Amino acid sequence: MNWRKRLFPIEEVMEKRIKNDLEILENEDVPGLDDVINSIIDISTSGLYDESRRVYDSIKSKFFWWEKSIHKMPEDSVYFLAHENLDYIEYLDFIPYKSVDLITFFMFVCMYDFISIRYSMTIKRELDDLDVRNVYLSKLDEQLIFGLDNFDKIHDWPNPTPEFFKKLKKIRWENKNTKRFSDTIGLLKIHLTITSIGLPKYAHFSAIEKAVVELIAGCSAFKDNREFINKEDVVIGFKTYLKLLNTDVTKYRAPKSPESYEKIGEGYLVCNKCKKYYKLQPSESPDDFTDECECGGKLEYYTDIKWLMDNND
Repeated sequence: MNWRKRLFPIEEVMEKRIKNDLEILENEDVPGLDDVINSIIDISTSGLYDESRRVYDSIKSKFFWWEKSIHKMPEDSVYFLAHENLDYIEYLDFIPYKSVDLITFFMFVCMYDFISIRYSMTIKRELDDLDVRNVYLSKLDEQLIFGLDNFDKIHDWPNPTPEFFKKLKKIRWENKNTKRFSDTIGLLKIHLTITSIGLPKYAHFSAIEKAVVELIAGCSAFKDNREFINKEDVVIGFKTYLKLLNTDVTKYRAPKSPESYEKIGEGYLVCNKCKKYYKLQPSESPDDFTDECECGGKLEYYTDIKWLMDNND
């Protein structure tokens, strides 16, 4: 028997699933849904989503260590307050144990993981210590949970408080139909961007994306003084996730830390595009400079550039 003939026609199977997803969603009349579907189609054809998966593959083993590399999170930070006021879920091979709560600390961990992925997509390398601080302490997390799909436009937002997270803890789905609606959009994204062969490999990546969407949907419900997520919140969750995927998050910078003063007069700024470098002078800190080179590339800080000198030899 020729076993090759027994293989499923993968493309045909996925096409049927996509059509089924779209038929279900066509019966929904939710503001912004068409924009979400068009954006999902855009990322599936532009190569952006493929790049995010490649970066995920290259850095996924670093997530835990980057998270733990910030030895003392500020007590007023989103990370600290989420950790203290939401369920702390243990991991089992990157799969969270079930919680009675919908919004959990796991979702915030996923948000930082996704920001790390998008950050690495821009800088084309793993994150260094300064990059990790930017991911966790740039206030982008605050802009996301309070600004939602307008996170890139807001300039003023509330300070995160324990009360905010305690209210998030009470958020639930409006009903099973709303949950199915969210799952269907998520499946459409998966079916448009990942083949059946790739589904097991990217299960954790899909879990990260799903957590980000549901977290933002919960924050949208909170903003509207509700304790349940409706379909409009789900659409806002997807719009925010898709906008974040299309955003250069390296422009969000953490405030200067005490450690940054140790870099005064030490190290180099290197352009990731033209590879030109600048040696910091006495009294100069990396924070004194913009992160953009005159050639359009990004300036990155290094304590040593022997690797660059060796490549130029």
